[in-house]
Amino acid sequence: MALWKHGRFVEDAFVRLADDAEIPGGGAVIVSLARFRAERDTLLGRDAPLGIVIEPGADWTDIIADLPRLAVVAADLPKFADGRAFSIGRLLRDRDGFTGELRAVGAFFLDQIPFLKRVGFDSFATDDPLVIRGLEEGRWPEVAEYLQPAADNGEQMAGKRPWARRPVSGGSAQS
Repeated sequence: MALWKHGRFVEDAFVRLADDAEIPGGGAVIVSLARFRAERDTLLGRDAPLGIVIEPGADWTDIIADLPRLAVVAADLPKFADGRAFSIGRLLRDRDGFTGELRAVGAFFLDQIPFLKRVGFDSFATDDPLVIRGLEEGRWPEVAEYLQPAADNGEQMAGKRPWARRPVSGGSAQS
């Protein structure tokens, strides 16, 4: 999968492990939430960056105390019409205080990336050739006004309705 982060494609330092794959002695890995729960002490005891994948519909409240020890939390988007990853991102950032890399993984459209950023995602892993080509060509879909506020996005009111927002001019959404 191609990884878009900080406005460009970067090499992914993390390897996503299957639940039955051997845990390497070193190197950054991403594991499922179920595997993290089952092998928590072993995984946290490694001297290497660790990440988890949260699937749609999963409850991760039992691991909130472990979030500061995770370098990456990836939210899976199994199909573009499944919006639960948006809720996962907002809850991780606003409710749970996760400050590490929040990665969208899976089936999303180029047009969804600005909305994923609004709820806290800062990296995007995809194998969709249309999304990859759009990002390579700089076709970032800018959204001029939103109908819901977002935390810490430097937005201002757009008109007289308190829920209408627009980005503060001069800021770049593409990062």
